[in-house]
Amino acid sequence: MFNVKKLAVAAAMLLVAGSAFASNFRAADQVYVPIAGHAAGSSGTFISDVFLSNLSTDPVTVTVIYVPLGATSTAQTNFPAIQLAAGERKEFVDFFVSALGLQTGIGQLIFNACKQGSDCGPATQDQFGVSPFFRPISVESRIFSIPPGTVLSQNPATTGQAFAGFPWYSFVSSDSATVGLDKVFITGLRNTGSATQVGTYRGNIGLVNASQFSNTNLAVKLFNGATGAQIGSTFTQGLGPLGNVQLNVAAAFPAFTGSTATNAYITVEQISSTPTSDSPQTCGTSGCPAFFAYGSVLDNVSGDATTLEPQYTKALTDAAIACIYNPTSSCKAGGGFRRAVKH
Repeated sequence: MFNVKKLAVAAAMLLVAGSAFASNFRAADQVYVPIAGHAAGSSGTFISDVFLSNLSTDPVTVTVIYVPLGATSTAQTNFPAIQLAAGERKEFVDFFVSALGLQTGIGQLIFNACKQGSDCGPATQDQFGVSPFFRPISVESRIFSIPPGTVLSQNPATTGQAFAGFPWYSFVSSDSATVGLDKVFITGLRNTGSATQVGTYRGNIGLVNASQFSNTNLAVKLFNGATGAQIGSTFTQGLGPLGNVQLNVAAAFPAFTGSTATNAYITVEQISSTPTSDSPQTCGTSGCPAFFAYGSVLDNVSGDATTLEPQYTKALTDAAIACIYNPTSSCKAGGGFRRAVKH
């Protein structure tokens, strides 16, 4: 079950929101995969393979939350739990069918890991919502498509892209505005043609509300990579708790089209967050604001896609790097970093 959690983290890490996208720190007891599924699409059937790694010396039980694609969507739970032995890695081909028992669906997945045979719920958690039985896992996935009219057992040709799971602490939040870490950018977007047009590409943008305790609005701006000039108007997307959407770049920014529609980047920031009625006091007046963003660029003939990861505009400070790789007494714990989804 879910349980909100407030963590004490190193003071130096607080200066950088405790995280950085596209880093090698992927392990956590709660991991998000922003898009996965088994669903029909224009170029065929989209399927996700998922790879789970138990990074603990204990066996773990992994539970899964599925939130269908949609700005306002209801989380689904009570799927069969996954058991992993100590240090075990497990591959799930066509995860929605083989692990969740769903014949169709697409959206975000949230994985939670607990020591086998233990209760990770409120009864075992301290005042910060930390249970001694939480255990670290990592999650990687590949979403790919097979041609229309084929099935996996026929071993058809596939095109796809990788999505590494985001540890819960790597979300972006408006709560980090004072240190300039409430915004990320995604570069490499193109919209140079339409489907089946040789030598052209199109782009997609994914936006995810990572909080179950708030409704949020995200502002997306598109810029020319060479000049920094904004292209078109700001696109605003509202998302309910755990809401997640995929946007076609051409639909969000219709002025960005044609042979010169390349070398562009977007910025994504959280411009408002209002708590839900069940938001706990530890989430403050903003409902534990948190979001993820990602992009894709696709070949218009093959449909082959490349994942475009979000990045902060700031580098880790020397103090933060020293705290991570060479901890000293100056790395003192401090409160204030909160989970946005119950365990």
